[in-house]
Amino acid sequence: MLTLLSCTALIGPVAACGRDCAETAIRVWPVDVDDPDAPLTVKARLTRDGRPFSGVKIKLTVEMVGRDNAHSQALYYATTDGDGVATATRRPGVRTVPGDRVTGYAAYYQPLNNVDGTRYCWSSAGAPITCRTAGGSGPCGGGVPAPSATA
Repeated sequence: MLTLLSCTALIGPVAACGRDCAETAIRVWPVDVDDPDAPLTVKARLTRDGRPFSGVKIKLTVEMVGRDNAHSQALYYATTDGDGVATATRRPGVRTVPGDRVTGYAAYYQPLNNVDGTRYCWSSAGAPITCRTAGGSGPCGGGVPAPSATA
């Protein structure tokens, strides 16, 4: 797992600690995938003082683990809308290199500058991504067959 600061975490909505910044909170939701080839959409909602925080950049990462337990990410940036929601879409869906698997995603608000004269705290959250199969649900990839090549 990733760590940004000792006061942030990847599970559930988390507001970064800080005495010199205004609190923010970011929320993400678990994703269940029915079709591994369909585009994968991940979302995060950012709030400040419980209200949507619009017009700011959020980093979204889709987390993957390889056969050799190497961790990697697909990285996206999105701007929050009027409801404070940032959305990113991974076009290859959850299809990965054979043997690799998509495990989840995370969202990060990491302001480096003041917004409207206010310094805001960093926040982050993460959620799992699972694939539905005939046998139930579980990790995406690994057992998902690679697309067939056509001549």
